[in-house]
Amino acid sequence: MKARSAAVAALCAAVVLAGCSFENKYEREADKITHAVMNNDLGPVKNDLTPGLNISRVKVAEWSDELGAQGKLESIKENDSGCEPGFHCFDVKFEKHNYTEELAMDDQGKVTQWRFKMADAR
Repeated sequence: MKARSAAVAALCAAVVLAGCSFENKYEREADKITHAVMNNDLGPVKNDLTPGLNISRVKVAEWSDELGAQGKLESIKENDSGCEPGFHCFDVKFEKHNYTEELAMDDQGKVTQWRFKMADAR
């Protein structure tokens, strides 16, 4: 009986944790781009970007250095309060500092703009 109740408890815990890790499609896209930049390789997201969005290798390397220095990426949560029209805004938590990201997409679901900055230390 103990083994059965332990298995049920473990299953319930897994369901609860899976529910907590849910990301909407914009959070998933921001997460993909952030990881690609941290890895200094936009290859995994190149088909998600509009053809006219030209980001130089030098810029990606600079962004990679900055974000990579922040430690582990812990979470990305959408926060549209005060967000510029047409953009999706995110609170991004790294091991060392918090950032904000902004993402704009066209009607085809392609990224037209992506930008980030370190959040105010409050």
